[in-house]
Amino acid sequence: MLANLAARLLSTPVATITLYDSDGEDGQGTAGPVRHTTVACDEDWAARNPNIDIAQLGSPRTAMTQHLGLYASVPLRNGDGSTIGMVACAGDEARDLSDQELGTLKHITAIASAVIHA
Repeated sequence: MLANLAARLLSTPVATITLYDSDGEDGQGTAGPVRHTTVACDEDWAARNPNIDIAQLGSPRTAMTQHLGLYASVPLRNGDGSTIGMVACAGDEARDLSDQELGTLKHITAIASAVIHA
């Protein structure tokens, strides 16, 4: 539900919420093993972009290699500040998120974090 809300509010064809098995970093700046990814994706967009690996959007380093016009992500953190996942949105339209859209992405991340901790 939160991934769908993120995609709709940010006007992006895809949004993901990814949780990591470990604290999210392997010491080299890449995401740890993925435990779970929730995806909201426009089927037409996915059909037009078959080379995009949506599951990789939870790792900024690998997401950036996919030639997306837009990629934005905010880390999910646990109580001690460790990264436990990522909320991300993407699309093929080259644009940056506005300050308001970035704030929306941060709010959705805070909601996802609260749900995880509940």
